[in-house]
Amino acid sequence: MKMCTPRSRRATQTPTVGERREPLWWGPPMSGGGGNPLAQAPPSQWGATGIGSAWGAPGSRLGTMGGALAGAARPMTSNRPVGFSAAGNANMFDPTYQGRMAGMALGPAPPLKKRSENSPEELCMEMERQVNKLIEESAMLAKQRNFGAALERAKEAGKKDRALCKQREQLGFSEQINVDLTYAVHFNLAVQYQNHELYTEALNTYSLIIRNTQFSQAGRLRVNMGNIYAAQKKYLLAIKMYRTALDETPMAGKELRNKLYRNIGNCFVKMGQYRDAVNSFETVVESSGDASVAMSLLLCYYALGETEKVKRTFVKMLNSRPTGLDDEEDFEEEEEKKDVLVDDALRNELKERRARYLKTS
Repeated sequence: MKMCTPRSRRATQTPTVGERREPLWWGPPMSGGGGNPLAQAPPSQWGATGIGSAWGAPGSRLGTMGGALAGAARPMTSNRPVGFSAAGNANMFDPTYQGRMAGMALGPAPPLKKRSENSPEELCMEMERQVNKLIEESAMLAKQRNFGAALERAKEAGKKDRALCKQREQLGFSEQINVDLTYAVHFNLAVQYQNHELYTEALNTYSLIIRNTQFSQAGRLRVNMGNIYAAQKKYLLAIKMYRTALDETPMAGKELRNKLYRNIGNCFVKMGQYRDAVNSFETVVESSGDASVAMSLLLCYYALGETEKVKRTFVKMLNSRPTGLDDEEDFEEEEEKKDVLVDDALRNELKERRARYLKTS
């Protein structure tokens, strides 16, 4: 190989204006260590002899890439671990070797085993669904004023609920007992007794619910018990129940408290104790300005012979509007225009109740 000598020193100097600069020669270092070390090429083995190479050698991986290379073809050993072989379809594709295991047959996987429907948990859940269905049927029958059939459904729901609780206790599933379901069963049964005018059974059922410490909101059911005593003309017991419920009602429950005061005043009127009735009615009038309660208060003042208070109460009654006819109606009309539900059963039911209440009052 012909050795190229470096150019003159002038080539390594900075060229002057108008002078053409020659490029530096990058070649192998000169013997003797002469020349600029920065102009020397990096060491390389390109073209050197004696270096081993697998290119085109028989049995190498590079030999499988080109068919024109000389030598024997490399065996396809890399495909054997995944199930392929040169025998073709003699052996089925079985990468997990399931066919070689004893007692295992090739083919599709067996279907998943279905959960047994006769398990204790499934039986309890099915009984719970039946109880819920009976409660719904009883409520629908009562709405249709078929109180006899509603009472039968309520009794049947009570039997199934007792059997369900007993079964769960025997199986050791006491923590799965649905307390809310038991409350719904007893409450529905008491309401159906009350609708059927079986007051004694209704009072016993209500008392059973109230004595149960698991039912935290059961104290409000004393209002229902007071209504039953009022229907039986046991006004002292009714007033007692109303006052107990009033003590358990928070001050935030303004509407419920006014209804309780009104019921207490009505009981006093039935007993002829107009002075006590006046105290209850005045509380309601000062709180809500109910026109119907103001009318009852006016009659009590008239019975007591207090003419000036009759006049003052009459003026208050003229300035007040019946319950439910204030801004609520305008608000409902605006909501009906915005609402996409044309037929709202709950809203229609509330309107019907309000209309009946205004007619009776």
